Amino acid sequence: MTVSAMEVGSSTHWGSPNQARFRQRDQVLVRLAEQLIQEQGLVSFRFSELAPLAGCSAGTLYKHFSSKEDLLIAIFARHVEHLVERQPHFMNSELSYAERWVAMHLFAVVAIQRSSWTLGLNTLGGAPKVIERASEYRVQELKMYLEQFYRAILRVVEGARIQGHLKASDEQVSTVHAMLAYFQRGASGAVDNPLMSDAIKRLDTRQLFESFAIFINTLEWTTPLRMDSYQRVMAEVEHQLDEGEAERAMLSAL
Repeated sequence: MTVSAMEVGSSTHWGSPNQARFRQRDQVLVRLAEQLIQEQGLVSFRFSELAPLAGCSAGTLYKHFSSKEDLLIAIFARHVEHLVERQPHFMNSELSYAERWVAMHLFAVVAIQRSSWTLGLNTLGGAPKVIERASEYRVQELKMYLEQFYRAILRVVEGARIQGHLKASDEQVSTVHAMLAYFQRGASGAVDNPLMSDAIKRLDTRQLFESFAIFINTLEWTTPLRMDSYQRVMAEVEHQLDEGEAERAMLSAL
C-alpha cells in the first residue's frame, strides 16, 4: 500500500478547514478501500481493516461511513465524479456537437473497460437494497454526481439547438437522451462480465459508437455522425482518459 491518510485526494475546496480535512480523509479512505477490494475481492474485503490502514480510529472511520453500503456508494460516486471532471473538456473540444454527445457516453463505458474490476462495485453501488441501507448523505452525493453527468450531456444538445446545428423538439431530445443513458448504463454493466460472455456478443468500441449513432442520427443535424467520426471521437475519449489518470496520479503523489 502506498496511500497514507495525509494525502490530498482532490482539488475540491470546502468552506472551512475542518470540512476540507474531512473531505481529504474521506477520499483517502475511499481510495484505500478500492485498493483493498481490488486485492482481496469484494466478498473477502473487511470494512474494519480500513481504519488501521489509514492510520485513524474506528470512530473516525464510522464518522465517514456508517456501513459497507455507504462505502460502496462512495466508491461509485467517486467514479462518476471523475467522469464529471472531464466533461468540460469534451464540451470545449474540436468535435462536432453530435460527436461530443456520443463521446461523453463512450467515455463512461471505456472508463469502465480500463478498470473492469470495478464493474461489480458500480453495479452494487446503484442497487436498491444498497441505497436503502446507506446514509442519506451518501445517497444524495451519488445522486448529485449522476445528475451533473447527465445534465452536462444535455447542455451539449441544447448548445447545438441554440447554435442552429440541431433541429429537434424537447420531446425528441428527451427520448433520445433517455435511450442513450439506458444503453450507456447497460453497456457499462456488460463490460468484461464473465456471466454475460456466452449470452450476448461483446461489442467493441466501434460497434458501441455505431449503436450510439443509430439513436443520435434519428435527429436532424447539420453535421450528423458519420463513420469517419469514430476516429475523432475515440481520440478525444482516450486523451481525456489519459489526462484524468495523470491528474489523479499526481494528486495521489502529493
